[in-house]
Amino acid sequence: MSRASETAVTHLFSQRLRDDPIEVLHVEDDRRFAELSVAFLERDSTDSPPLEVRTETDPTAVTDQLDEVDCVVSDYDMPERDGLELLEKVREFDAELPFILFTGRGSEEIASKAISAGVTDYLRKGGGAENFDVLANRIRNAVATRRAEQAADQSHRLLRDVIDQLPQCIFVKDVEGQYLLINEAGAASYGETPAEIEGKTESEVNDPELAARFHEEDQTVIEDGETARIRDQYRIDDEGDEYVEEVTKTPFGVETASPTAILGIADEVTEERRKAAQLDSARELAAQLRTRFDAGDDSPTRDELVAALDDLETTLSDPDEIDLKDVLQDDEDES
Repeated sequence: MSRASETAVTHLFSQRLRDDPIEVLHVEDDRRFAELSVAFLERDSTDSPPLEVRTETDPTAVTDQLDEVDCVVSDYDMPERDGLELLEKVREFDAELPFILFTGRGSEEIASKAISAGVTDYLRKGGGAENFDVLANRIRNAVATRRAEQAADQSHRLLRDVIDQLPQCIFVKDVEGQYLLINEAGAASYGETPAEIEGKTESEVNDPELAARFHEEDQTVIEDGETARIRDQYRIDDEGDEYVEEVTKTPFGVETASPTAILGIADEVTEERRKAAQLDSARELAAQLRTRFDAGDDSPTRDELVAALDDLETTLSDPDEIDLKDVLQDDEDES
């Protein structure tokens, strides 16, 4: 997806989350210190979003509350379960939930273990009210990062859902022909899923001749910097079925491709081309009959009329009788 479109959708989700209060779970066995912490963290401030803090004195009762909070702030030295053991339990529940170790028993060893266990941040108690300001700031920063990641994930899922609803084949390839993105309809045309196609190159999903032609088209689009429209793209799948597609390719800037990539939309027009060819064939047969009638003495016999009508009926009722490649050749001749 483009940098601009993904940024816009991500910004939409981020705005919804940005001002939501941050739900903080403070795990502290010292009840008096826990109450003091709540008072300092929730005090009036110009900082946004506001913090809403709940206290839990029993570290073994934390896991049932994790789906209701945005961040966990935990002491280290507690009975039943210390802060690192609690961190391990939290990570089993959610590997990305912000977890800040706020402890009076600090050491390089504890800090090193906490970092190895996946702690989000580490802060020693002490220093008065200013230290709670530091803690509040770190909570906001950790949750802001988490919410930004969630917004990006939501926007990616939304855009993926949108393109997967479309009947056309939608794809993005880099300059080497590697598929960066393809929707369900496009992947299904190759008998695979998007996950199976993405990461593969053009030559891995098409025969060499077709892959070379597609690559040449892509290079022309990139070099010219202009959108190209391929009116009739003919291909045969692995089962021998014929397809005609109308393809639009345009230069496309994405973060994972440098300097540019190709955005393509392929709309299958096989039946439309067959029907158009049927009408052309019917008109041709009708013109032949009219010519015979206008010839005077050389009027068609009854048997000739029956044969001509049989041909006309076959042409109108059996589109598979139309040779798609002949139709494409006719189109090329007209252009």
